[in-house]
Amino acid sequence: MVNHEATSQSQTPIKRQVVGFVRQQFKFTERRTCQVLGFWHPTQRHHRDSPREEKELALKTRLRELAEQCPFLGYRRLQVLLKREGQVVNHKRVYRIYRAEGLAVRRKARKKITARERAQKP
Repeated sequence: MVNHEATSQSQTPIKRQVVGFVRQQFKFTERRTCQVLGFWHPTQRHHRDSPREEKELALKTRLRELAEQCPFLGYRRLQVLLKREGQVVNHKRVYRIYRAEGLAVRRKARKKITARERAQKP
């Protein structure tokens, strides 16, 4: 039933489905089902849901859009703009995504001033 050649992370969703099916059929508890099947029971509870990844993707695209519209704004200001739009996002998360996406504040180039010779005093 379980493919031993695949990685354990790729099998976890399959194991979760098997445990759910057995629980429904035999009215076992989660712990008892895992014990019967030989699975480690904490893997059944602690998993990330896909909506979190969807939110992350939506946040990445919105940050990229805002950074293209306002290239001279940093991550702090973009976080304020997101907050005004109704998206309450932690500033550390915004910073992490900002860095991961390769976004950075575009600074104006400094004007080059030619070196002048000083006038000699008489």
